[in-house]
Amino acid sequence: MRDLFAATSAGRIHCRATGDGPPLFLMHSNGRSAHEFDPLATALADRFTIMSWDMPGQGDSDRLTRHFQVADYVAILLEVVDALCSAPPIIAGSSIGAVFALAAAAEHPDRFAGCIPIELPMTRDGGWWADHWPMVERMFAVPDETPEQVAGRFRAVPADLALRLRMDRHKAGGWTMIDVLWAGRDDADATLDRIRSLRVPTLFLNGIRGVAPDAALLLPTLNPRVQLEIIGDSGHFPQTDDPTATAAAILRHFGG
Repeated sequence: MRDLFAATSAGRIHCRATGDGPPLFLMHSNGRSAHEFDPLATALADRFTIMSWDMPGQGDSDRLTRHFQVADYVAILLEVVDALCSAPPIIAGSSIGAVFALAAAAEHPDRFAGCIPIELPMTRDGGWWADHWPMVERMFAVPDETPEQVAGRFRAVPADLALRLRMDRHKAGGWTMIDVLWAGRDDADATLDRIRSLRVPTLFLNGIRGVAPDAALLLPTLNPRVQLEIIGDSGHFPQTDDPTATAAAILRHFGG
């Protein structure tokens, strides 16, 4: 695994890279880092050049100095892709990273070879965010999580994962984690129209205990060209709970 830095208008953006083949660019969920995708990257390294970023303000990327909207994250993503990718990549993201991936693929289809939103919360519109904001603040304004909070989000939590989660949340900090969720809240009402407009090959990936029921019902009505795979016995982080099954799903759709 190689550590790379791209110079952008938002400062240095850190990425982890491995493998050989067409580029696959991965974007982590809130309060995590490029390390979120290490097991998945290992499983796919013989088929793709994997690049995983630390989103602006998190991981080892430079700190935010102002509020970023989704459009700002997409603009920095395009700068990083231009700096590090030799060809248009498949773009993938988890949770808030899926929001970025969807926005980038919908608004810049010529820049990407495919799109993989992982656990995209597609029914959470602006009203949902307003109603649930106190819960969101309780989850993310404080970097530390209780063991019970952590255990409820994963199939299993070995000691190395628990330490990585704590490190990443403390590196990001409460303000940055809340700020990126404000970006998601402000942008939430654009999600369904973006799905309708998708023109790049797209695979939605969901855990059976995550947002899979919403996706299975909605996607055929929004865009019959997109595909959906559901990872069994997995919640909001299928790439962590079952990287082997997640890699197999990606290869079924993009392995050629």
